Amino acid sequence: MRNLLALLILALATWGGTRHATAAVLPVIELSAGEDGPDVAPFIRFAKLPGGSELPGLVPLLDGPLERIQGSTIHFGAPGTKTVVLLRLRNVGTEQGSWILTTGRGSLRQFRMFETGRDRLDMLVDGTNAQNARQNLGAYQAFSTELVLDPAQEKLILIEFLSENSTYMPLRVETYGSFFKDRRANISMVSGVVVGALTLLLLNFLFFSITGFKEFLWLAVAELFFALNTIHSEGYITIFFLYDKPLAGVAVEDFFKCGFAAAMAQFGRSFVKTASFFPKRDVALKALIISALAVMLLQPGLALYPPEVRFFLHAAAWLVAIAVALFLPFVGFAAMRQLGFQLWPLFVGWASLAVFIVYAAIASMGIFSWLPINWHLAGPVGLFESVMVTLALGLHLKKIQSDKVTADANVARSLANELATSQQAKRLAEDKALALETVHSQNALLHASGHDSRQVILALNSAVAVLKRTDRLEEADGELVDMLQSSADYLSEIVSTTISGANIAASNSDFVALSSFRAQALVEPLSMMFKTLFANKKLALEVEVEGEVVIISDKPLLMRALANLLGNSFKYTATGGASIHLAVAEGCALITLRDSGCGMPGEVVTALNDGTATRLRASETMQGTGSGFGAAKKIIETLCGSLEILSSSASGTEVRIMLPAAFAKVTPMSADELEDNLSAWTVLDFDQRPAFEAGLSAHQNGAKPIIALTYDDTTVTRGRLSELVEMMAIKPTCHELPQHPLLVARSEQL
Repeated sequence: MRNLLALLILALATWGGTRHATAAVLPVIELSAGEDGPDVAPFIRFAKLPGGSELPGLVPLLDGPLERIQGSTIHFGAPGTKTVVLLRLRNVGTEQGSWILTTGRGSLRQFRMFETGRDRLDMLVDGTNAQNARQNLGAYQAFSTELVLDPAQEKLILIEFLSENSTYMPLRVETYGSFFKDRRANISMVSGVVVGALTLLLLNFLFFSITGFKEFLWLAVAELFFALNTIHSEGYITIFFLYDKPLAGVAVEDFFKCGFAAAMAQFGRSFVKTASFFPKRDVALKALIISALAVMLLQPGLALYPPEVRFFLHAAAWLVAIAVALFLPFVGFAAMRQLGFQLWPLFVGWASLAVFIVYAAIASMGIFSWLPINWHLAGPVGLFESVMVTLALGLHLKKIQSDKVTADANVARSLANELATSQQAKRLAEDKALALETVHSQNALLHASGHDSRQVILALNSAVAVLKRTDRLEEADGELVDMLQSSADYLSEIVSTTISGANIAASNSDFVALSSFRAQALVEPLSMMFKTLFANKKLALEVEVEGEVVIISDKPLLMRALANLLGNSFKYTATGGASIHLAVAEGCALITLRDSGCGMPGEVVTALNDGTATRLRASETMQGTGSGFGAAKKIIETLCGSLEILSSSASGTEVRIMLPAAFAKVTPMSADELEDNLSAWTVLDFDQRPAFEAGLSAHQNGAKPIIALTYDDTTVTRGRLSELVEMMAIKPTCHELPQHPLLVARSEQL
């Protein structure tokens, strides 16, 4: 019995001696009351437990091989392996001191912190216990414990943890003041970053609602993911919601990370328009976005996967984030070269984030455990990137607006030149119309005089006939007969030539090209042509189309008629302005033109409406012939419509145009179907030139008139076809085209 007791005492003594001898090998962190501890990294010793085995006990751990931290960053290598950390601390001061030992981590799959006693391990923090973890994280915002040491007192701290994503653990020993000062600074930094990100988010949503540009929406989504990731990376989501679900914390981290990468990549596609400018880069961005979405979709079931799959998903999330971060600067640089140097903030922002993410990924994954890392910089770097991208978007919009202003100025100058040309052409047209009226008058006189001349010729021919029948025809009478016959022939030739020339000069072919077009296509070009002129005169021009209106008519002729009317409004309006309103009423297009001009006398209105006006003045103080209105009226009537002045006074004039064949929408029709529906016409496709020529030759003497189909509505084609066919129809044709009165009238005649 004595021998057994002696052997037990000897064993205990040996164990105690070994423990203390091994513990003496651990370096000591020397602390003084009221002062922060030194850098902890050189004093840390740790060991890896392969296969996730349980803590073997203090003595085997101390007797086993212990590793040191390489470098100044407290990183324990690749994640996925349980790690045991040892720290030895001693109060070397003369007063009792209090410190806080903090890990800086709040999201770990498994965490326990012990204080070693003489024969046991006393639990300080148990991260595997939900209630204990919640209380500890709520108090310190990271797994931490309070240390109270008397003078010369020493403690040995043991930390056991397992991480799924990173073994980076910035251990520090700080006084209460320093610890909570750091926490307040961290809260201020996170708050500032989140507020800045949310401000940018709201601004981008506002810009999206105003402009409708999708790039603002995608940038806002990216900034939302960034703000959430900043909050999570600082541990606040874990502290308050996921303190007992470490794998859920990893899933949330990877979800936010991939969401930010996908949204930023989609923003790049939308903003830079990679599908148009950089097709190959666009394919790569699409692949990265799909990969990010796939990783995000797999995150909710992270706790159900085996460790190998979890490690693969975490690595995939980092790879996607790194790939997007590395690829976007190349897109930004290419965009800067293609679209302009104003996009330099885009390249700078993406490049800065790329550098940080690549560095952080390498450091976090433990590839080089000695690399320093500061996760708190993620927020400021991300905010800087968001500010730069938003700035690039603003600078680009500014350049677009500047280019638009320049283009508008060029268009305005071009329209002014065109209007000047148009006004000159209008004056020439008025002169032509006046000349035609004169020709018509002279033509009537020529016909009248021609009739009288024919009577004279008849008399001469009668005299010649009488003289020839006289039996006593002498030589002198023969000369008289020859002279009278020669005079009659000469006068007949003059009359015939004069009357034929008058007929040719008075001819005025009314050739029409029918097409279906939206009402906006009729009035919007007129608005562009006249709006600047009206504005220069400080007049307003309003154009309104009520609902959807499709008109079947000759658009160039209609635009010429409306231009004449608008030109009159512009010319005779000093204040106020003019307006055009277009709507459908009982199958007709109703166009109402109002202005606040000086108006016209009643007799002038009556003459213009009746079409009896030749040369009129709108007022005694202003020039005017009425030829512009007359030309417009003739065009409208040629198109089977009506033009009428409803009212005209000192407060303004109202003119109404009624055009047939107006619909809310039209239905496409093929050329063959059109020919079947136009039995009174021969339909030929001018764009199929050989078939058109053959059809034209076959129908030269046909009873049916020819209507030519073509896409070409140019003046040259109009002039050429006006000599070959009776009418044009502009493709694409529709089922409603045969309802136009010009086509219906011909069918009814047959």
